[in-house]
Amino acid sequence: MKDPNYAPIYCALYPGIAKIAREHGYALAVHGSLARDFDLICIPWVEAPSEPKDVVDAIVSEFVIVRNGEPRVMLHGREVWTISIGFGECFIDLSFMPILSGSK
Repeated sequence: MKDPNYAPIYCALYPGIAKIAREHGYALAVHGSLARDFDLICIPWVEAPSEPKDVVDAIVSEFVIVRNGEPRVMLHGREVWTISIGFGECFIDLSFMPILSGSK
């Protein structure tokens, strides 16, 4: 039997985070195993989505959780924010795909 993990907590948070992402113009997708952390990807879905920082601020405010530092820029311009849920190694890695203006 495998050790317990935080997957149930991550699943419980998903609907609220997805709602906030959509309100800001992003589709939200889950990737990864949910065994160690909660990997989410925000994909721009409207012509003028909010800035990633505004989405992160709304999530942190709604759930009273903590943003850890500044975002990291990864491959293909993906911006990654880490959000601590508050106990142990329980955290969210929230990625934003770049906003490309004028693309169709």
